[in-house]
Amino acid sequence: MRYGKSLYQSNDIYTVHDYKNRDEWLKGRVKGIGGSDSAAAIGKNPWRTNVDLWMIKTGRKEQADISDAVQVKYGIEAEDYLRRLYQLDHSDCYEVQYIPNIVLQSTNYPYMLYSPDGLLIEKDTGRKGILEIKTTTIMKSWDKEKWKDQIPENYFIQVLHGLIVTGFDFIELSAQLKYDQNYSQRKTYHIEKDEVIESVNFLKEELSIFWNEYVLADKEPGLIIPEL
Repeated sequence: MRYGKSLYQSNDIYTVHDYKNRDEWLKGRVKGIGGSDSAAAIGKNPWRTNVDLWMIKTGRKEQADISDAVQVKYGIEAEDYLRRLYQLDHSDCYEVQYIPNIVLQSTNYPYMLYSPDGLLIEKDTGRKGILEIKTTTIMKSWDKEKWKDQIPENYFIQVLHGLIVTGFDFIELSAQLKYDQNYSQRKTYHIEKDEVIESVNFLKEELSIFWNEYVLADKEPGLIIPEL
């Protein structure tokens, strides 16, 4: 597989869509199943059901604009700083590439879209990976437990989605966990595709069903109640 110097180039695995600004990028993401949609599509998003997502994708419902929410604004502003910190911390291991307002579209599954927070090249081996950046506020003890040794399920599904679209080898998820105004913690979680290949294949199959049998067929799916 040849990608050239930049991983942000169209190839036989994915097509790169470069939007001129964030508003155009947001519109582009609606045209398929994005990484942040995946958990809802299979009933694993605690804030949006699979039926809600189906209504959005079939034009029955407008996607809520949460861009003015405090936590969303913080996440957008913090992302670039956290990406730079990640690059400083891992400069001996990875080359970090990033272009804003990009959507990658799978060639084999054109309804699958992904907007990475960065793309990685492992310096020693040339292997390719995804950088995902998250910010979250730890408000309850069970939130802390969810981030202790692994990432929450909805975020796990999101990065699996990225592996399907890119065909890359691994994921680095860098999370800023805020406990209060005086204390926060950055943690990095590494996931090898080979170790989660069964989950990758399961997600691929479930998203195909959601898109082809429900969205394209204009047939409402059965409601799946997410576990809290």
